[in-house]
Amino acid sequence: MKLIVGQHAGFCYGVRRAVERASECAAEKLPCATLGPIIHNPQEVERLAREGIRCITTPEEAYPGETVMIRSHGVSPTLIRRIEALGLPMIDLTCPHVAYIQQLVSKAEDGRSVVIIGEADHPEVQGIAGWASAPVVVLATSAEAASAALPARALVVAQTTLREETFESVLEVLRSRIPDLQVFRTICAATGQRQREAEQLSAKADVTVVVGGHNSSNTRKLYETCRQRCKRTYLIETPEHLTGGSIGKDDVVAVTAGASTPQWLLERVCRRIREISGC
Repeated sequence: MKLIVGQHAGFCYGVRRAVERASECAAEKLPCATLGPIIHNPQEVERLAREGIRCITTPEEAYPGETVMIRSHGVSPTLIRRIEALGLPMIDLTCPHVAYIQQLVSKAEDGRSVVIIGEADHPEVQGIAGWASAPVVVLATSAEAASAALPARALVVAQTTLREETFESVLEVLRSRIPDLQVFRTICAATGQRQREAEQLSAKADVTVVVGGHNSSNTRKLYETCRQRCKRTYLIETPEHLTGGSIGKDDVVAVTAGASTPQWLLERVCRRIREISGC
């Protein structure tokens, strides 16, 4: 069995920054709660919970004096004002790439709507939309772009974890339907690197293993990318999801992971692959 692990697999900069700061707060015994799961990985969220970093769904759930952490996905200004109104300390761990997009949409010219290419129910997209004073349209596919009511002038941004081919396909439709477009290609560079690497690895593998939370958007997109090139592609959250017989001793196995997958979990998966392949 030959095992190939992607060099760009696992934590991106924004996620690593958020998790490391949360771990520092835990070590300092600072009472903290993250507003929503700090990242889309249940195992890492559970690890931080054991260290004392709990998760809340609304600012009102925070204890008096508890520090509220804004996760890497970012939130709307409305939520920030609610935290401030409660007099709670706050640590903003919004990914710098996401914060840049928030500022772009907040400064859209008068009369120019905002189009976000991404998933409407994703917390990053919802947070970005909250920064816009102009009308917002969220489009996930080219089919949605073809049928949606669109403005004559628009500023276009993308969810940072969007697949590049999805962005291009939606943008092609927008160019044909919106006369005045201002386009910002805001897919994170690390996302593009991870996707291209996954394409290359899965194309030459007998088996591809994608590691990450099932609630992670970028992990699901990695799985879709790999599945197109390698039929024996598995999306797993933990090593236990790989069963005996799924990988043979003569297989070439490629491993990649979503941006919210910690290194310790990736290493456990690699050990499991060696165990069940008999190598």
